[in-house]
Amino acid sequence: MMSFFVFPRISGRYARLLIATILMAFLLVMTTAAAPAQAAQADDNYPSDAEVAATLEPVILSESRRGDVATISIEIPVGADTFTSSNRPNMNWGSDPNLRVGFNLTQGNGAERIYLFFSVASIPSGATVQSARLRAFLNGSSPNGDAPMGLLARFLNSPWDAATLTWANYTPSWGAEIGVGQVPATTGWIEAEIGGAVQEWVSGTRANNGILIQGDETPQQRERVFTAINANDGLHPRLIVTYDITIDTTPPTSRVTALPQWSPGTFTVNWTGSDNPGGSGIRHYDVQFRSNGGEWQNWQTATTATSATFTGQNNNLYEFRVRAVDNANNVEAFPNDPEASTRVDTIPPSASMNSLPQFTFSSNFIVTWSGTDAGSGIAHYDVEYQVNNGPWQAFISTTTSSSGQVTGAVAGSTYGFRVRAVDRVGNVQAFSLGSQAETTISIGDPDAFIVPFNPALATQNVFVVQWDGTPTPGTTITSYDVQYRFNDGPWQTWLSNFPGTSQQFTAQNGDGSYAFQVRARDSGGRLSNFRGGPASSIAVDTQAPFITVRGYLSIIGSD
Repeated sequence: MMSFFVFPRISGRYARLLIATILMAFLLVMTTAAAPAQAAQADDNYPSDAEVAATLEPVILSESRRGDVATISIEIPVGADTFTSSNRPNMNWGSDPNLRVGFNLTQGNGAERIYLFFSVASIPSGATVQSARLRAFLNGSSPNGDAPMGLLARFLNSPWDAATLTWANYTPSWGAEIGVGQVPATTGWIEAEIGGAVQEWVSGTRANNGILIQGDETPQQRERVFTAINANDGLHPRLIVTYDITIDTTPPTSRVTALPQWSPGTFTVNWTGSDNPGGSGIRHYDVQFRSNGGEWQNWQTATTATSATFTGQNNNLYEFRVRAVDNANNVEAFPNDPEASTRVDTIPPSASMNSLPQFTFSSNFIVTWSGTDAGSGIAHYDVEYQVNNGPWQAFISTTTSSSGQVTGAVAGSTYGFRVRAVDRVGNVQAFSLGSQAETTISIGDPDAFIVPFNPALATQNVFVVQWDGTPTPGTTITSYDVQYRFNDGPWQTWLSNFPGTSQQFTAQNGDGSYAFQVRARDSGGRLSNFRGGPASSIAVDTQAPFITVRGYLSIIGSD
Protein backbone atom coordinates (compact mmCIF):
# COMPACT_ATOMS: atom_id res chain seq x y z
CA MET A 1 0.00 0.00 0.00
CA MET A 2 1.35 3.37 -1.02
CA SER A 3 0.76 6.35 1.25
CA PHE A 4 0.83 10.13 0.92
CA PHE A 5 -0.09 12.46 3.74
CA VAL A 6 -2.11 15.63 3.57
CA PHE A 7 -1.33 17.57 6.69
CA PRO A 8 -1.87 21.02 8.19
CA ARG A 9 1.04 23.39 8.44
CA ILE A 10 2.64 22.17 11.67
CA SER A 11 6.15 22.08 13.02
CA GLY A 12 8.29 20.24 15.49
CA ARG A 13 8.16 16.53 16.23
CA TYR A 14 4.93 15.95 14.27
CA ALA A 15 6.32 17.61 11.16
CA ARG A 16 9.47 15.47 11.30
CA LEU A 17 7.38 12.31 11.66
CA LEU A 18 5.27 13.23 8.66
CA ILE A 19 8.32 14.02 6.52
CA ALA A 20 9.88 10.68 7.47
CA THR A 21 6.71 8.85 6.55
CA ILE A 22 6.57 10.55 3.15
CA LEU A 23 10.18 9.56 2.45
CA MET A 24 9.38 5.97 3.33
CA ALA A 25 6.45 6.07 0.95
CA PHE A 26 8.68 7.14 -1.90
CA LEU A 27 11.11 4.28 -1.16
CA LEU A 28 8.26 1.79 -1.33
CA VAL A 29 7.24 2.77 -4.87
CA MET A 30 8.14 -0.26 -6.97
CA THR A 31 6.33 0.32 -10.23
CA THR A 32 4.81 3.15 -12.19
CA ALA A 33 1.40 2.57 -13.72
CA ALA A 34 0.71 3.27 -17.35
CA ALA A 35 -1.36 6.34 -18.15
CA PRO A 36 -5.06 5.51 -18.08
CA ALA A 37 -7.35 6.01 -21.02
CA GLN A 38 -8.64 9.56 -21.16
CA ALA A 39 -12.42 9.64 -20.72
CA ALA A 40 -14.21 11.93 -23.16
CA GLN A 41 -17.57 11.72 -21.41
CA ALA A 42 -19.22 10.16 -18.40
CA ASP A 43 -20.23 6.51 -18.70
CA ASP A 44 -23.97 6.17 -18.15
CA ASN A 45 -23.66 2.38 -17.81
CA TYR A 46 -22.51 2.73 -14.23
CA PRO A 47 -24.87 3.19 -11.25
CA SER A 48 -25.27 6.59 -9.64
CA ASP A 49 -23.52 7.63 -6.44
CA ALA A 50 -26.79 7.39 -4.54
CA GLU A 51 -27.51 3.87 -5.79
CA VAL A 52 -24.13 2.53 -4.66
CA ALA A 53 -24.07 4.57 -1.43
CA ALA A 54 -27.40 3.01 -0.44
CA THR A 55 -25.67 -0.39 -0.33
CA LEU A 56 -22.76 0.77 1.84
CA GLU A 57 -22.76 1.24 5.61
CA PRO A 58 -20.13 2.45 8.08
CA VAL A 59 -18.23 -0.50 9.56
CA ILE A 60 -16.70 -0.57 13.05
CA LEU A 61 -13.19 -1.98 12.66
CA SER A 62 -12.22 -2.08 16.33
CA GLU A 63 -13.38 -0.98 19.77
CA SER A 64 -11.58 -0.88 23.09
CA ARG A 65 -12.23 0.62 26.53
CA ARG A 66 -10.06 2.33 29.10
CA GLY A 67 -12.19 3.05 32.12
CA ASP A 68 -15.13 5.11 30.95
CA VAL A 69 -13.49 6.04 27.63
CA ALA A 70 -14.04 3.95 24.50
CA THR A 71 -11.71 4.11 21.48
CA ILE A 72 -13.46 3.18 18.26
CA SER A 73 -12.14 2.82 14.73
CA ILE A 74 -14.75 3.06 12.00
CA GLU A 75 -14.62 2.88 8.22
CA ILE A 76 -16.97 5.36 6.52
CA PRO A 77 -17.63 4.91 2.77
CA VAL A 78 -17.73 7.96 0.52
CA GLY A 79 -21.27 9.25 0.17
CA ALA A 80 -20.76 11.15 -3.08
CA ASP A 81 -17.82 11.78 -5.42
CA THR A 82 -17.19 13.26 -8.86
CA PHE A 83 -14.83 15.56 -10.73
CA THR A 84 -15.17 18.59 -12.99
CA SER A 85 -13.21 19.69 -16.05
CA SER A 86 -12.48 23.26 -17.15
CA ASN A 87 -12.52 22.63 -20.92
CA ARG A 88 -15.82 20.76 -20.65
CA PRO A 89 -17.49 23.24 -18.31
CA ASN A 90 -21.04 21.92 -18.77
CA MET A 91 -20.15 18.23 -18.55
CA ASN A 92 -21.32 16.27 -15.53
CA TRP A 93 -19.05 13.36 -14.64
CA GLY A 94 -21.28 12.02 -11.87
CA SER A 95 -21.71 8.60 -13.49
CA ASP A 96 -18.03 8.18 -14.44
CA PRO A 97 -16.21 5.34 -12.61
CA ASN A 98 -13.07 7.47 -12.25
CA LEU A 99 -12.05 10.56 -10.31
CA ARG A 100 -9.52 12.70 -12.18
CA VAL A 101 -7.27 15.47 -10.88
CA GLY A 102 -4.55 17.52 -12.58
CA PHE A 103 -4.66 18.51 -16.27
CA ASN A 104 -5.88 16.41 -19.21
CA LEU A 105 -4.45 17.56 -22.52
CA THR A 106 -4.93 14.40 -24.59
CA GLN A 107 -8.73 14.44 -24.60
CA GLY A 108 -9.12 18.14 -23.98
CA ASN A 109 -10.62 17.99 -20.49
CA GLY A 110 -8.37 20.75 -19.25
CA ALA A 111 -7.96 21.26 -15.52
CA GLU A 112 -9.65 18.56 -13.39
CA ARG A 113 -10.74 18.77 -9.75
CA ILE A 114 -12.12 16.08 -7.44
CA TYR A 115 -15.07 16.52 -5.05
CA LEU A 116 -15.62 14.14 -2.11
CA PHE A 117 -18.28 13.97 0.59
CA PHE A 118 -18.27 11.73 3.68
CA SER A 119 -21.12 11.65 6.20
CA VAL A 120 -19.85 11.67 9.79
CA ALA A 121 -23.31 11.24 11.32
CA SER A 122 -22.29 7.85 12.72
CA ILE A 123 -19.69 9.54 14.99
CA PRO A 124 -21.11 11.09 18.20
CA SER A 125 -20.86 14.87 18.27
CA GLY A 126 -18.92 14.77 21.53
CA ALA A 127 -16.24 12.44 20.17
CA THR A 128 -12.56 13.37 20.10
CA VAL A 129 -11.05 12.41 16.75
CA GLN A 130 -7.61 10.84 17.15
CA SER A 131 -7.03 10.30 13.44
CA ALA A 132 -8.94 10.27 10.18
CA ARG A 133 -7.26 8.71 7.16
CA LEU A 134 -8.68 9.42 3.74
CA ARG A 135 -8.07 6.35 1.56
CA ALA A 136 -8.47 6.41 -2.23
CA PHE A 137 -7.46 3.84 -4.83
CA LEU A 138 -5.09 5.24 -7.47
CA ASN A 139 -5.73 3.27 -10.67
CA GLY A 140 -3.67 5.28 -13.13
CA SER A 141 -1.23 8.15 -13.65
CA SER A 142 0.23 10.10 -16.52
CA PRO A 143 2.73 10.65 -17.91
CA ASN A 144 4.62 7.39 -17.39
CA GLY A 145 7.36 7.73 -14.84
CA ASP A 146 5.97 11.06 -13.64
CA ALA A 147 7.35 12.63 -10.52
CA PRO A 148 5.03 12.85 -7.49
CA MET A 149 2.22 15.39 -8.03
CA GLY A 150 1.36 17.83 -5.30
CA LEU A 151 -2.30 17.81 -4.26
CA LEU A 152 -4.10 20.48 -2.25
CA ALA A 153 -7.27 19.74 -0.26
CA ARG A 154 -9.72 22.50 0.71
CA PHE A 155 -12.94 22.77 2.65
CA LEU A 156 -16.08 23.58 0.64
CA ASN A 157 -18.41 26.25 1.94
CA SER A 158 -21.60 25.19 0.15
CA PRO A 159 -23.32 21.89 -0.73
CA TRP A 160 -23.20 20.23 -4.15
CA ASP A 161 -24.86 17.35 -6.00
CA ALA A 162 -22.70 14.79 -7.79
CA ALA A 163 -25.51 14.10 -10.27
CA THR A 164 -25.60 17.71 -11.53
CA LEU A 165 -22.22 19.24 -10.65
CA THR A 166 -20.23 20.83 -13.48
CA TRP A 167 -17.28 23.20 -13.71
CA ALA A 168 -19.66 25.96 -14.84
CA ASN A 169 -22.48 25.62 -12.33
CA TYR A 170 -20.44 25.39 -9.14
CA THR A 171 -18.03 28.13 -8.20
CA PRO A 172 -17.87 27.74 -4.43
CA SER A 173 -16.40 30.08 -1.92
CA TRP A 174 -13.48 27.91 -0.89
CA GLY A 175 -12.76 27.48 2.75
CA ALA A 176 -9.42 27.09 4.44
CA GLU A 177 -6.79 24.67 3.20
CA ILE A 178 -6.89 21.26 4.81
CA GLY A 179 -3.36 20.34 3.76
CA VAL A 180 -0.87 19.64 0.96
CA GLY A 181 0.74 16.35 -0.02
CA GLN A 182 2.45 14.46 -2.85
CA VAL A 183 0.99 11.56 -4.88
CA PRO A 184 3.45 9.34 -6.71
CA ALA A 185 2.76 7.88 -10.18
CA THR A 186 1.86 4.41 -8.97
CA THR A 187 -1.11 2.08 -8.52
CA GLY A 188 -2.70 1.18 -5.21
CA TRP A 189 -4.23 2.68 -2.11
CA ILE A 190 -3.23 6.20 -1.22
CA GLU A 191 -3.80 7.63 2.27
CA ALA A 192 -3.99 11.15 3.65
CA GLU A 193 -4.54 12.31 7.21
CA ILE A 194 -7.44 14.78 7.58
CA GLY A 195 -8.21 14.36 11.27
CA GLY A 196 -8.49 18.08 11.88
CA ALA A 197 -11.16 18.46 9.20
CA VAL A 198 -13.18 15.52 10.46
CA GLN A 199 -13.04 16.86 14.03
CA GLU A 200 -14.56 20.15 12.85
CA TRP A 201 -17.35 18.30 11.05
CA VAL A 202 -18.07 16.04 14.01
CA SER A 203 -18.14 18.84 16.57
CA GLY A 204 -20.23 21.06 14.31
CA THR A 205 -17.76 23.94 14.27
CA ARG A 206 -17.72 23.73 10.46
CA ALA A 207 -20.52 22.68 8.11
CA ASN A 208 -19.73 19.43 6.34
CA ASN A 209 -19.94 20.18 2.62
CA GLY A 210 -17.11 17.83 1.72
CA ILE A 211 -13.70 18.63 0.27
CA LEU A 212 -12.16 19.78 -3.01
CA ILE A 213 -8.86 18.29 -4.24
CA GLN A 214 -6.71 20.18 -6.75
CA GLY A 215 -3.55 19.01 -8.50
CA ASP A 216 -1.07 20.49 -10.94
CA GLU A 217 -3.25 22.50 -13.35
CA THR A 218 -0.40 23.63 -15.60
CA PRO A 219 -1.57 23.07 -19.23
CA GLN A 220 0.15 19.72 -19.93
CA GLN A 221 -0.81 16.06 -19.90
CA ARG A 222 -0.40 15.31 -16.21
CA GLU A 223 -3.11 13.72 -14.06
CA ARG A 224 -3.89 11.18 -11.37
CA VAL A 225 -6.93 8.91 -11.69
CA PHE A 226 -8.71 7.37 -8.69
CA THR A 227 -11.56 4.86 -8.57
CA ALA A 228 -14.99 6.41 -7.97
CA ILE A 229 -17.91 4.96 -6.03
CA ASN A 230 -19.73 4.42 -9.35
CA ALA A 231 -17.25 1.69 -10.29
CA ASN A 232 -19.04 -0.42 -7.68
CA ASP A 233 -15.99 -2.63 -7.24
CA GLY A 234 -15.20 -2.02 -3.59
CA LEU A 235 -12.35 0.37 -4.38
CA HIS A 236 -14.30 3.53 -3.58
CA PRO A 237 -12.81 6.28 -1.37
CA ARG A 238 -13.31 5.91 2.37
CA LEU A 239 -12.43 7.41 5.74
CA ILE A 240 -10.80 5.39 8.51
CA VAL A 241 -11.59 7.37 11.66
CA THR A 242 -10.34 6.59 15.14
CA TYR A 243 -12.04 8.52 17.92
CA ASP A 244 -12.48 8.52 21.68
CA ILE A 245 -15.86 8.85 23.35
CA THR A 246 -16.72 8.95 27.01
CA ILE A 247 -18.97 6.05 27.88
CA ASP A 248 -22.44 7.23 28.80
CA THR A 249 -24.29 5.05 31.34
CA THR A 250 -26.93 7.55 32.41
CA PRO A 251 -30.31 7.47 30.64
CA PRO A 252 -31.59 10.72 29.17
CA THR A 253 -34.75 12.41 30.41
CA SER A 254 -37.81 13.53 28.50
CA ARG A 255 -41.32 14.80 29.04
CA VAL A 256 -44.49 15.46 27.06
CA THR A 257 -45.43 19.15 27.06
CA ALA A 258 -48.68 19.89 28.88
CA LEU A 259 -51.84 19.91 26.77
CA PRO A 260 -54.99 22.02 27.21
CA GLN A 261 -58.03 20.50 28.90
CA TRP A 262 -59.80 20.33 25.53
CA SER A 263 -58.39 19.89 22.02
CA PRO A 264 -59.89 19.73 18.51
CA GLY A 265 -60.13 16.45 16.62
CA THR A 266 -56.59 16.89 15.28
CA PHE A 267 -53.97 18.49 17.50
CA THR A 268 -50.21 18.64 17.99
CA VAL A 269 -48.38 16.84 20.78
CA ASN A 270 -44.92 18.17 21.72
CA TRP A 271 -42.19 16.65 23.85
CA THR A 272 -38.69 17.62 24.94
CA GLY A 273 -35.65 15.77 26.20
CA SER A 274 -32.08 16.23 27.37
CA ASP A 275 -29.10 14.03 28.08
CA ASN A 276 -26.76 14.37 31.02
CA PRO A 277 -23.86 16.84 30.58
CA GLY A 278 -21.14 15.20 28.54
CA GLY A 279 -23.50 12.40 27.57
CA SER A 280 -23.80 10.79 24.18
CA GLY A 281 -26.89 12.76 23.20
CA ILE A 282 -30.44 11.66 22.52
CA ARG A 283 -30.80 9.23 19.63
CA HIS A 284 -34.59 8.98 19.49
CA TYR A 285 -37.89 9.06 21.38
CA ASP A 286 -40.73 6.58 21.88
CA VAL A 287 -44.17 8.10 22.53
CA GLN A 288 -47.21 6.19 23.78
CA PHE A 289 -50.86 7.12 24.30
CA ARG A 290 -53.97 5.63 25.84
CA SER A 291 -57.65 6.41 25.42
CA ASN A 292 -60.09 6.77 28.31
CA GLY A 293 -57.71 5.09 30.75
CA GLY A 294 -57.19 1.97 28.61
CA GLU A 295 -53.97 0.16 27.73
CA TRP A 296 -50.92 2.11 26.62
CA GLN A 297 -50.30 1.93 22.87
CA ASN A 298 -47.21 2.78 20.81
CA TRP A 299 -47.71 5.92 18.75
CA GLN A 300 -44.32 7.33 17.71
CA THR A 301 -41.42 4.86 17.86
CA ALA A 302 -37.71 5.57 17.39
CA THR A 303 -38.49 9.08 16.19
CA THR A 304 -36.06 11.97 16.20
CA ALA A 305 -38.92 14.47 15.94
CA THR A 306 -40.12 16.40 18.98
CA SER A 307 -43.73 16.84 17.86
CA ALA A 308 -46.40 15.01 15.91
CA THR A 309 -50.05 15.44 14.95
CA PHE A 310 -52.62 13.25 16.71
CA THR A 311 -56.23 12.63 15.63
CA GLY A 312 -58.84 11.49 18.14
CA GLN A 313 -62.57 10.95 18.55
CA ASN A 314 -65.09 13.25 20.16
CA ASN A 315 -65.23 13.31 23.96
CA ASN A 316 -62.43 10.74 24.34
CA LEU A 317 -59.74 11.46 26.93
CA TYR A 318 -56.23 10.91 25.54
CA GLU A 319 -53.13 10.62 27.71
CA PHE A 320 -49.50 10.62 26.58
CA ARG A 321 -46.06 9.65 27.87
CA VAL A 322 -42.58 9.61 26.33
CA ARG A 323 -39.19 8.03 26.88
CA ALA A 324 -35.81 8.90 25.36
CA VAL A 325 -32.96 6.66 24.20
CA ASP A 326 -29.43 8.08 23.91
CA ASN A 327 -26.61 7.25 21.52
CA ALA A 328 -25.06 4.95 24.11
CA ASN A 329 -28.34 2.98 24.06
CA ASN A 330 -29.32 4.06 27.57
CA VAL A 331 -33.11 3.78 27.71
CA GLU A 332 -35.23 6.00 29.93
CA ALA A 333 -38.10 4.17 31.63
CA PHE A 334 -41.63 5.18 30.73
CA PRO A 335 -43.31 7.02 33.64
CA ASN A 336 -46.14 5.15 35.34
CA ASP A 337 -48.49 8.11 35.06
CA PRO A 338 -49.38 10.12 31.98
CA GLU A 339 -47.40 13.32 31.44
CA ALA A 340 -50.09 15.14 29.46
CA SER A 341 -53.76 14.62 28.76
CA THR A 342 -56.56 16.24 26.80
CA ARG A 343 -60.16 15.55 25.86
CA VAL A 344 -61.24 15.84 22.24
CA ASP A 345 -64.10 18.10 21.13
CA THR A 346 -65.17 17.80 17.49
CA ILE A 347 -68.78 19.02 17.68
CA PRO A 348 -69.55 22.71 17.07
CA PRO A 349 -71.62 24.60 19.65
CA SER A 350 -75.21 25.71 19.03
CA ALA A 351 -76.48 29.29 19.32
CA SER A 352 -79.65 31.11 18.27
CA MET A 353 -81.22 34.56 18.48
CA ASN A 354 -83.92 35.14 21.03
CA SER A 355 -87.22 36.13 19.45
CA LEU A 356 -88.11 39.75 18.69
CA PRO A 357 -91.57 41.36 18.53
CA GLN A 358 -93.09 41.70 15.10
CA PHE A 359 -92.87 45.47 15.45
CA THR A 360 -90.40 47.61 17.35
CA PHE A 361 -91.47 51.15 18.13
CA SER A 362 -88.05 52.74 18.44
CA SER A 363 -84.99 53.23 16.26
CA ASN A 364 -82.89 51.91 19.15
CA PHE A 365 -83.50 48.46 20.58
CA ILE A 366 -81.68 45.48 22.09
CA VAL A 367 -81.24 42.04 20.53
CA THR A 368 -80.23 39.00 22.59
CA TRP A 369 -78.98 35.49 21.89
CA SER A 370 -77.92 32.37 23.72
CA GLY A 371 -75.88 29.24 23.06
CA THR A 372 -74.83 25.88 24.47
CA ASP A 373 -71.85 23.56 24.05
CA ALA A 374 -71.45 20.10 25.53
CA GLY A 375 -67.66 20.09 25.19
CA SER A 376 -65.00 22.73 25.57
CA GLY A 377 -67.49 25.56 25.98
CA ILE A 378 -68.36 28.61 23.91
CA ALA A 379 -65.47 30.98 23.28
CA HIS A 380 -67.36 33.71 21.43
CA TYR A 381 -70.27 34.62 19.18
CA ASP A 382 -70.52 36.24 15.75
CA VAL A 383 -73.78 38.08 15.02
CA GLU A 384 -74.96 39.29 11.61
CA TYR A 385 -77.96 41.32 10.45
CA GLN A 386 -79.81 42.09 7.23
CA VAL A 387 -82.24 44.85 6.24
CA ASN A 388 -85.33 43.99 4.20
CA ASN A 389 -83.87 40.57 3.25
CA GLY A 390 -80.74 42.21 1.83
CA PRO A 391 -77.16 40.94 2.17
CA TRP A 392 -75.89 39.80 5.55
CA GLN A 393 -73.58 42.21 7.36
CA ALA A 394 -71.48 41.90 10.51
CA PHE A 395 -73.25 43.24 13.61
CA ILE A 396 -70.93 42.05 16.42
CA SER A 397 -67.92 39.75 15.97
CA THR A 398 -65.97 37.60 18.45
CA THR A 399 -68.04 38.79 21.38
CA THR A 400 -68.56 37.00 24.66
CA SER A 401 -71.67 39.07 25.36
CA SER A 402 -75.18 37.72 24.82
CA SER A 403 -76.81 41.01 23.80
CA GLY A 404 -76.24 44.00 21.56
CA GLN A 405 -77.70 47.48 21.08
CA VAL A 406 -79.17 48.48 17.71
CA THR A 407 -79.17 52.22 17.05
CA GLY A 408 -80.45 54.32 14.17
CA ALA A 409 -82.87 51.77 12.75
CA VAL A 410 -84.90 53.09 9.81
CA ALA A 411 -88.67 53.38 10.13
CA GLY A 412 -90.58 50.89 8.03
CA SER A 413 -87.56 48.58 7.54
CA THR A 414 -87.47 44.97 8.67
CA TYR A 415 -84.29 43.87 10.46
CA GLY A 416 -83.27 40.20 10.59
CA PHE A 417 -80.58 38.69 12.82
CA ARG A 418 -78.63 35.43 13.01
CA VAL A 419 -75.84 34.20 15.30
CA ARG A 420 -73.19 31.50 15.32
CA ALA A 421 -70.97 30.26 18.15
CA VAL A 422 -67.31 29.21 18.17
CA ASP A 423 -66.05 26.91 20.93
CA ARG A 424 -62.73 26.97 22.77
CA VAL A 425 -61.03 24.50 20.45
CA GLY A 426 -62.11 26.28 17.28
CA ASN A 427 -65.19 24.32 16.21
CA VAL A 428 -67.41 26.79 14.33
CA GLN A 429 -71.18 26.60 14.06
CA ALA A 430 -72.54 27.31 10.59
CA PHE A 431 -74.73 30.37 10.17
CA SER A 432 -78.39 29.65 9.47
CA LEU A 433 -79.48 30.41 5.92
CA GLY A 434 -82.27 32.71 7.06
CA SER A 435 -82.81 35.01 9.99
CA GLN A 436 -83.41 33.57 13.44
CA ALA A 437 -85.22 36.68 14.68
CA GLU A 438 -86.62 39.73 12.93
CA THR A 439 -88.63 42.86 13.64
CA THR A 440 -90.12 45.75 11.68
CA ILE A 441 -89.40 49.29 12.84
CA SER A 442 -92.62 51.25 13.51
CA ILE A 443 -91.81 54.85 14.39
CA GLY A 444 -94.17 57.87 14.49
CA ASP A 445 -97.47 58.94 16.01
CA PRO A 446 -100.97 57.88 15.03
CA ASP A 447 -103.20 60.24 13.06
CA ALA A 448 -106.80 61.37 13.67
CA PHE A 449 -109.25 63.71 11.95
CA ILE A 450 -112.89 64.89 12.11
CA VAL A 451 -115.14 63.34 9.49
CA PRO A 452 -116.40 66.28 7.39
CA PHE A 453 -119.89 67.51 8.31
CA ASN A 454 -122.38 67.12 5.46
CA PRO A 455 -124.33 69.26 5.50
CA ALA A 456 -122.38 71.72 7.59
CA LEU A 457 -125.63 73.09 9.14
CA ALA A 458 -127.61 71.79 12.07
CA THR A 459 -131.15 73.06 12.74
CA GLN A 460 -131.26 71.39 16.10
CA ASN A 461 -128.93 71.80 19.03
CA VAL A 462 -128.18 68.08 19.14
CA PHE A 463 -126.21 66.43 16.34
CA VAL A 464 -123.67 63.63 15.79
CA VAL A 465 -119.94 64.29 15.48
CA GLN A 466 -117.76 61.58 13.80
CA TRP A 467 -113.98 61.11 13.63
CA ASP A 468 -111.50 58.49 12.57
CA GLY A 469 -107.82 57.61 13.07
CA THR A 470 -104.87 55.80 11.47
CA PRO A 471 -102.51 53.82 13.73
CA THR A 472 -98.79 53.23 13.05
CA PRO A 473 -97.87 49.70 11.92
CA GLY A 474 -98.10 47.18 14.69
CA THR A 475 -100.42 49.28 16.87
CA THR A 476 -104.14 49.98 17.28
CA ILE A 477 -106.04 53.12 18.24
CA THR A 478 -107.18 52.69 21.83
CA SER A 479 -108.94 56.01 22.47
CA TYR A 480 -109.52 59.57 21.30
CA ASP A 481 -109.56 63.02 22.87
CA VAL A 482 -112.05 65.43 21.23
CA GLN A 483 -112.20 69.21 21.71
CA TYR A 484 -114.57 71.88 20.42
CA ARG A 485 -114.84 75.63 20.37
CA PHE A 486 -117.73 78.06 19.85
CA ASN A 487 -117.49 80.99 17.46
CA ASP A 488 -113.67 80.77 17.33
CA GLY A 489 -113.37 80.91 21.07
CA PRO A 490 -110.92 78.85 23.12
CA TRP A 491 -110.75 75.05 22.66
CA GLN A 492 -112.60 73.09 25.31
CA THR A 493 -112.41 69.42 26.21
CA TRP A 494 -115.43 67.46 25.18
CA LEU A 495 -114.31 63.80 25.32
CA SER A 496 -111.24 62.21 26.94
CA ASN A 497 -109.95 58.64 26.38
CA PHE A 498 -113.09 57.94 24.44
CA PRO A 499 -112.91 54.56 22.69
CA GLY A 500 -115.46 55.22 19.98
CA THR A 501 -115.41 57.18 16.72
CA SER A 502 -118.73 59.07 17.05
CA GLN A 503 -120.81 60.74 19.73
CA GLN A 504 -123.89 62.95 19.98
CA PHE A 505 -123.05 66.56 20.74
CA THR A 506 -125.35 69.09 22.45
CA ALA A 507 -124.80 72.71 21.45
CA GLN A 508 -125.14 74.23 24.89
CA ASN A 509 -123.97 77.64 23.72
CA GLY A 510 -126.94 78.06 21.42
CA ASP A 511 -126.82 79.01 17.79
CA GLY A 512 -123.50 79.76 16.23
CA SER A 513 -120.40 78.08 14.74
CA TYR A 514 -118.97 74.96 16.42
CA ALA A 515 -115.53 73.67 15.39
CA PHE A 516 -114.08 70.27 16.42
CA GLN A 517 -110.61 68.70 16.58
CA VAL A 518 -109.46 65.24 17.64
CA ARG A 519 -106.30 63.37 18.60
CA ALA A 520 -105.70 59.59 18.79
CA ARG A 521 -103.96 57.47 21.39
CA ASP A 522 -102.45 54.15 20.19
CA SER A 523 -101.63 50.88 21.94
CA GLY A 524 -98.03 52.01 22.28
CA GLY A 525 -99.12 54.99 24.36
CA ARG A 526 -98.29 57.56 21.69
CA LEU A 527 -100.56 60.56 20.97
CA SER A 528 -101.18 62.29 17.70
CA ASN A 529 -101.52 66.04 17.44
CA PHE A 530 -105.00 67.55 17.60
CA ARG A 531 -106.40 67.96 14.11
CA GLY A 532 -109.73 68.94 12.67
CA GLY A 533 -109.43 68.64 8.98
CA PRO A 534 -111.57 70.14 6.20
CA ALA A 535 -115.27 70.70 6.98
CA SER A 536 -114.69 70.09 10.67
CA SER A 537 -116.99 72.99 11.64
CA ILE A 538 -120.77 73.12 11.66
CA ALA A 539 -123.21 76.01 11.94
CA VAL A 540 -126.09 75.62 14.40
CA ASP A 541 -129.28 77.60 13.59
CA THR A 542 -132.37 76.52 15.47
CA GLN A 543 -134.44 79.71 14.71
CA ALA A 544 -136.38 80.05 11.42
CA PRO A 545 -135.78 81.12 8.75
CA PHE A 546 -132.93 78.67 8.37
CA ILE A 547 -129.80 79.54 6.57
CA THR A 548 -128.53 77.14 4.01
CA VAL A 549 -124.78 77.25 3.60
CA ARG A 550 -123.90 77.45 -0.06
CA GLY A 551 -120.18 77.77 0.25
CA TYR A 552 -117.27 79.17 2.21
CA LEU A 553 -115.23 82.28 1.62
CA SER A 554 -111.63 82.57 2.64
CA ILE A 555 -111.01 85.23 5.24
CA ILE A 556 -107.89 87.22 4.53
CA GLY A 557 -106.60 89.12 7.47
CA SER A 558 -105.07 92.55 7.18
CA ASP A 559 -102.61 94.41 9.32
